[in-house]
Amino acid sequence: MPLPIVAMMLCTFSIGTAESVIAGILPRIADDLGVSLSAAGLLVSVYAAVVVVVGPLMTLATGRLPRKPLLLGMLALFTLGNVIAALAAPAGSYALLVTGRLVSAFAHSTVFALCLTSAGELAPPGQRASAGAKITLGFGLAMVLGVPLGSFVGRHYGWSVTFWSITAMSLACLALLARCFPSTPQPPPAGRGGSALAELRVLARPRVLRAIAITVFCSAGVFTAFTYAVPLLTDVSGFGEETVTALLLLYGAGGVAGNALGGKAADRSLVPSLTLILAAVTGALLLLAAVASLPWPTAGALLLLGLAYFGTVPGLNTIIVTSAGVGSPTLALSVNSSAFNIGIAAGGLLGGAAVQSGAGLRAAPVVGAAVVALGLALCAYELKTRRPAPVLATSSAGKD
Repeated sequence: MPLPIVAMMLCTFSIGTAESVIAGILPRIADDLGVSLSAAGLLVSVYAAVVVVVGPLMTLATGRLPRKPLLLGMLALFTLGNVIAALAAPAGSYALLVTGRLVSAFAHSTVFALCLTSAGELAPPGQRASAGAKITLGFGLAMVLGVPLGSFVGRHYGWSVTFWSITAMSLACLALLARCFPSTPQPPPAGRGGSALAELRVLARPRVLRAIAITVFCSAGVFTAFTYAVPLLTDVSGFGEETVTALLLLYGAGGVAGNALGGKAADRSLVPSLTLILAAVTGALLLLAAVASLPWPTAGALLLLGLAYFGTVPGLNTIIVTSAGVGSPTLALSVNSSAFNIGIAAGGLLGGAAVQSGAGLRAAPVVGAAVVALGLALCAYELKTRRPAPVLATSSAGKD
């Protein structure tokens, strides 16, 4: 694996850990800062809201800057946010912690989009989706390793140590990228030299809008179920808490494998493979609901869900780049990152509504399957109407 790809994968590992680890240390943060658990929970919502709203605007504002200094500058901003968050613990300041989360979130989407775009440009012909899968693998590893380790460190040594650890990883990424990242990986797309209005017009293309909608429906459907996975596993399947931790790691391990397989499938046949994988996500959610009272079949369904869901990520990112064409792939990827976060937030709300409706915990994966099916229908429509175009041939992102 080329060293710049490794460095960018470590970047997404750091970003994914910083984004999600906060959920595992919320009680300690609430106790240490003397705030309610719900107030501490706003640290998650504030971060997601900034990623959704500010991320694309930041990407648009910086879209015509040279790639390498922009990536290093955004990663430095992300690192600064984690330093501020780490200093909030000895200062006993909730406001300082919120500030740190805001600063980190400002850089989130731009770093992610720059890494994905650069990886695709550095990839050999026909391996663009596989290169992107290596970048998104960083997020999968963050869920499997970074978040559990960060939560453990936060509970046993203090949550400031968690943020100092993320800071150390980010500084290592900065040093590595400063040394190995090429100044001009490939000539920038033509749209990078145009006006901001021209770049925004790319987002109005029907295929770009469909790609964003597919992302929202897929992530919303999965998180409708996954938000309530723990009570489903304990109350319905009968697993103990320690076993549930192992099952969540199993889900994450399936995600790592699915991410790699999804990248290879997208390189071979982009839209058809994505359609099949979305069908597998829908089936895995329905299977989870059907076997929820049977412990080990439930474990198998959870593994299948992780495998299928993370298998969609390389295809979803590649399809939006090919749909955006030469206009503004970095901006499109930043918007797609926001779409993932919108889906996650919507999934939590839908799952809560399904559970509170009186239908029980099994209703969450059923509702989730129905939501993913909407994305599957859009993908099937894309498969029916999509035709080879010059931009697809030159991008080598996948074949229809």
